[in-house]
Amino acid sequence: MNRTDYVLMLEAIRAGIPSRITVDATSDLRHHLEAKIDKDLVLLESGHSPKGRLVWGEYGQGKTHLLKLMEKHILDNGFAVSYVSLSRQLNLSNLSNLFPALASHLLIRDAKIPGLLNPLTMEGMPSEFLQNLPLIEQKICHPLPAYVFRAFARYDTQNLVLLYNALMGKKENVTSAKKICREHFKAEMKQMPRFLQKDHLKSFFEFLPHLLQALGYKGWVILIDELEITGKLGKVARLKSYQNLAWLLNWSKQHKLPIYTLAASVKALQEEVFFGTKKNDAEAMPQLAEERFDATEAAAIRTFFDLSTDAHNLVLAPVGKKELLTLLNQLLEIHHQAIDWQHPIP
Repeated sequence: MNRTDYVLMLEAIRAGIPSRITVDATSDLRHHLEAKIDKDLVLLESGHSPKGRLVWGEYGQGKTHLLKLMEKHILDNGFAVSYVSLSRQLNLSNLSNLFPALASHLLIRDAKIPGLLNPLTMEGMPSEFLQNLPLIEQKICHPLPAYVFRAFARYDTQNLVLLYNALMGKKENVTSAKKICREHFKAEMKQMPRFLQKDHLKSFFEFLPHLLQALGYKGWVILIDELEITGKLGKVARLKSYQNLAWLLNWSKQHKLPIYTLAASVKALQEEVFFGTKKNDAEAMPQLAEERFDATEAAAIRTFFDLSTDAHNLVLAPVGKKELLTLLNQLLEIHHQAIDWQHPIP
């Protein structure tokens, strides 16, 4: 690396923003957690849909660093990965809003630009995948994404980007993509059930991991940071967030998609919102789920809260003195490489 790389690392550390280059230059202080995640990745590669994990920790204990470390590790091992940091605007209450953010941040090995536009247009699509599209249609809640992909595979330059954006779940492009599909596949489209964005946009979410596997990736790993923002949402939005998070984590085996999710949060979400004296969502949310949906959904939400404290999840413990000194020496070396001025350290 040259001096500029070290300066960039130093500034990323000062800003508190973990970067891939910093992760490369510093030690992983929590090998035991990586080993657990690796076991899940083996299941994902073998065609299973492993249960995701929550990552609990206090402020500043390294949750984001762990996710960034895993991002690089996952890429190096042949998986596609998406990392998103939640906010009030981008939260888990609506999967059709979350999916375009995940798709736009999608990383694959050796790609300089996030997303799949370059691989799809430059490498082409295996004919076997196009032949298997009818089977994939049966696995997703609506067949429209398969038809959008068929239209995209014709490489119509005029509509290429529009169709790609529709595949990536951008609502404003889905309606136009439907019209293009009607032109190409009139007879089949007439037999298709009506597509309702409210109910069926999730089908694009379900379609993407199949597409990634066809491109040669072992599965899709979703990394979600700042999960604690969920506790600041309204009551109904929190319920929807828990339902969607339970689906992403696949704790109740709701899907058989090649997806694996890690979601990180401060412990305060668990202590103050899940089981707190004021909100206590573990009791309130199953009741709300039964009112708005049914007893089955109430039971699923109850299971979600039970599993949120399960030993399957990952807890970040404070780092030991020996490991911390190793890390501090590595940071000191980065500083020395970045800046000419050096001062003896006692």
